[in-house]
Amino acid sequence: MRKWLLGARLRTLPAGICPVIGAFLLDLGLNCRTFKAAGYIEALLCLLTALFMQLFANFANDYSDGIKGSDEGRAGPETQERGPVRLLASGMASKKELLSACFVCGALCTACGIAACFVARDFWFLLVGLACCLAGWFYVGGKRPYGYMALGEISVLIFFGFVDTMGSGYLIAQSSFLHFDAASFAILSIVFGLSSVAILALNNFRDRDEDKRHGKITLAVWLGSSYAFFLPIFLFFSLLAFSFLLGYYRIPWLVAPYAFCDLFLIFFSCQALAKRRWKKGMRLLSSRLVFVCLFLALALA
Repeated sequence: MRKWLLGARLRTLPAGICPVIGAFLLDLGLNCRTFKAAGYIEALLCLLTALFMQLFANFANDYSDGIKGSDEGRAGPETQERGPVRLLASGMASKKELLSACFVCGALCTACGIAACFVARDFWFLLVGLACCLAGWFYVGGKRPYGYMALGEISVLIFFGFVDTMGSGYLIAQSSFLHFDAASFAILSIVFGLSSVAILALNNFRDRDEDKRHGKITLAVWLGSSYAFFLPIFLFFSLLAFSFLLGYYRIPWLVAPYAFCDLFLIFFSCQALAKRRWKKGMRLLSSRLVFVCLFLALALA
């Protein structure tokens, strides 16, 4: 069991589930008087779908990078110089076992996604789910993975931001016949999307030398050490977007305390990057996602 917990990369999971929680809170806050029981069921199904989708993507990345040899430096325990251990590269799991884990997570994701579409009575959204599965596999899988062509950041913004947040918010609203405020969800998508991009940025900056040796051209490899300046930019624009969302709902008294606390987290996240404390930085960036959900709950209570 321990090896599968390592392979699941638990510190990255808030990037997938927090957008769903945020979408649920926004739907609930905007429609508190008309919210129905089906909305809670839909939110749970969306949460499970996002969770299994991210697990599928994490195991698929482990498998694909492992067979390409990109993870040969990740066979040992996590250190200051390299990221978490990878299952295939370390020999902790075989190719067959990893493929089985991908299949199980993919099947559970599909089942929850179909159930979510059934509750919302909106089956065309299954095409979006299929696109997410394909994006998760071909990020580093296949002959021409787009994760090897400096397209990781834009894909994370799209799928962990707009698809995860707006998609969940839309389905939850559909399930209870609620008003769906597309503009508000678009802003929230930017918040979560850029926060997730920051997590990817930390990972890619940490791995840029190893990725370059194996021909994995990420934006961090392309830009070199100057890529470090993008982390505070991603985080700062995420802060601005959420501050605007709070102000949009006429809750200006929350903007100042939120900005102060978030700047505190951003400062120490960037400090961790500068000092190459990758594990600490990842914890701080993941905690920002939970932090946003807590402030959103407070704002819409």
